[in-house]
Amino acid sequence: MTNFNQQRVLELHNRMCMNPETFSHRWGMNAGEIAAICGISRSSVSHWLGGRSSRRTPGGAHLRILAVADFLLTNAERIQPLLERWQQPEESER
Repeated sequence: MTNFNQQRVLELHNRMCMNPETFSHRWGMNAGEIAAICGISRSSVSHWLGGRSSRRTPGGAHLRILAVADFLLTNAERIQPLLERWQQPEESER
């Protein structure tokens, strides 16, 4: 069971979203780079960023992925060591 602070963090995470245009502008990333972050095709992202005739709306999960990526990139210096430790197997798993 999660405590109040943990629950609050999860609630905030569930409300995170960032549209692809904002993300692309903020980080200078193209459709291919955004596609790699979201785990989808470049074509899909091109439709998100495209003109009126080909425009599609990204789903909530992709908006959340971009928001989390923005958070990670914004806080990279503080978060990178934590992520690197998280990726290392525990002593008991070796």
